[in-house]
Amino acid sequence: MITWKDYYSETQRRQDEIAQATQYRVVQSILEPCESNITKLSIRILDAVGTRLVQWGSQLQCRCAEMAMSAPKRAI
Repeated sequence: MITWKDYYSETQRRQDEIAQATQYRVVQSILEPCESNITKLSIRILDAVGTRLVQWGSQLQCRCAEMAMSAPKRAI
């Protein structure tokens, strides 16, 4: 036999679960765009760093080529 107290506690438990599920959905909906923004930002940063490394490597390669061409030939 179900008493009023059992019914009330079950109703309260269900309301708590609904509130928790609603709060979870809100938190997840807030976090999803942040993750995608963080991902986009990290891609931009990596792209900028990669571009700068390529430029630096090209400049270094040009300098080394100039030094190799201007260095006197050594007799072995």
